[in-house]
Amino acid sequence: MPLKIIPLGGTTNVTKNIYVYEYNEDIIIVDCGIGFPDSSDYGVDLVIPDFSYILKNKHKVKALLVTHGHEDHFGAVPFLLNEFNIPVYATKLVIGFIQNKLNDYGIKDAKLITIDKKTPLNIGPFKITPIAVNHSVPDSVAFAIETTDGVVLHVSDFKFDWTPVMDPPFDVSGLTQIADKGVDVLMSDSLGSTSKGYTESERYIEHTFDDLISKARGQVLITTMSSNISRIQQAINSSLKFDRKIVISGRSIEQNLEIAVRLGYLNFPKEAFVKEHESQRFAPNKLTHIVAGSYGQTNSALYRIAMDKHKYIQIKKDATVIFSADPNPPGVLELVNFVIDKLTLLGAEVLYSEIQDNLHVSGHGSRGDISMLAALAHPNFFVPIGGSVKFMRAYVNLMVDMGFKKENIFELLDGESIVLDNKKVYRGEKVHVGNVYVDGSGIGDVGSIVLRDRKELADSGMLVIAIPYKRDKNSFGDRIAIASRGFVYVKEAKQLISEIENKVKAKLRANNNPKDITKIKADIERDIAKFIYKETERNPIVLAITVEV
Repeated sequence: MPLKIIPLGGTTNVTKNIYVYEYNEDIIIVDCGIGFPDSSDYGVDLVIPDFSYILKNKHKVKALLVTHGHEDHFGAVPFLLNEFNIPVYATKLVIGFIQNKLNDYGIKDAKLITIDKKTPLNIGPFKITPIAVNHSVPDSVAFAIETTDGVVLHVSDFKFDWTPVMDPPFDVSGLTQIADKGVDVLMSDSLGSTSKGYTESERYIEHTFDDLISKARGQVLITTMSSNISRIQQAINSSLKFDRKIVISGRSIEQNLEIAVRLGYLNFPKEAFVKEHESQRFAPNKLTHIVAGSYGQTNSALYRIAMDKHKYIQIKKDATVIFSADPNPPGVLELVNFVIDKLTLLGAEVLYSEIQDNLHVSGHGSRGDISMLAALAHPNFFVPIGGSVKFMRAYVNLMVDMGFKKENIFELLDGESIVLDNKKVYRGEKVHVGNVYVDGSGIGDVGSIVLRDRKELADSGMLVIAIPYKRDKNSFGDRIAIASRGFVYVKEAKQLISEIENKVKAKLRANNNPKDITKIKADIERDIAKFIYKETERNPIVLAITVEV
């Protein structure tokens, strides 16, 4: 039987990465990440992959392998393990992050297995060789996945960093050993395919921190991804050089720091840190706050500071706020800009990538990195992953410029598949996938209809018509109540409300011994909606309800 490769997410909108490798009666999954809701996903907290295909074939699933410690690659693991328990393989730091996430969701008895980056794994018919790569979070790996039908090199987020902060450089020796066997398919990160040259080393950022902190006259706040342990280490290093104490703010950063310290990834003197509630005893120019919320999350520490609602931290005179994170994940730009505006209005000097280009070093390889990987692996076929349609096409053009055949490069949308059959590759069947929305504790109970209703409520508001009904006499009463929420202010729209009330009463008088109350309510909703649009050119949701009297 040939090997099927199905991206259930991760090829069309950067996030929500999850890939199924199916070989006869065995499946392994690579990555299981969350997506971020955009501005049209009203009230949605998270977007997770559609597990329908996996659950349909769960008897085949042998393991989940995770490439690195970013939420868009491991954040949905608790939701998958809540459906059924499978072994999860990852490096030491990533296992720590996953365990913490499982604790948050109350998932117990998970089978978490730490992998050695030098030791191959045998899972069913799959031989899997980890290869150390560089990214913005330490302990990241690629996987060479071998079956009797060929070799797939799965390189998720990566770059070639010859002077990394914590990791050794990209394991080029391990890569070439796999390449010498012959790589049939290269599945690799496409997000940097529009950026020229090579991506800067992560170490470059510390020089920026040194420069900015040395010039800062007041408090400094640095915000970055909570999993970006090496970036946090550099912020600490720079702060200590200029005699500043460190204040950690935000649950996600606190938890990830605790994990990184316990596992030996971070090194700093404990006396360098000050608790949030003690920070007010220090002069502002003696503190650096490392704050969660670089994507403007509304429940984050940075958001509360921007809204001037943080219990312990307020923006003081001469404050400097540094955004040192990727500014481009889908769905976050509006939130980030909102937080920047609020911080600016509070008096802070806010530094971000659009006005200063040395605040962030991408974890994604640019065109030079992507070309180097292709040259070293020299595969027969390609699948760009981890980007969007724009980045996939730029990747294709780059590979064609290098001399690879365009027909050997597969641009797959979520749910589309390829088949590796005895060293040959062709398109397979498409699997239906959709977005699964997480809203509070509800998973998958918010669909397109609910989101449409929420959009209509946000756009035009709601009008509720309460109709008295006398069940013993099977008749309607006269005292109709009308309530507006987000449509009009009733006291300032008396004439409109009076006309609506008269139309409803006329309808009720015409049906005073109702046979079908449901139909009468539907007719009222339709007629009043038409009347409102004619009078106001607005489309509020109109809801007619009966109240027994």
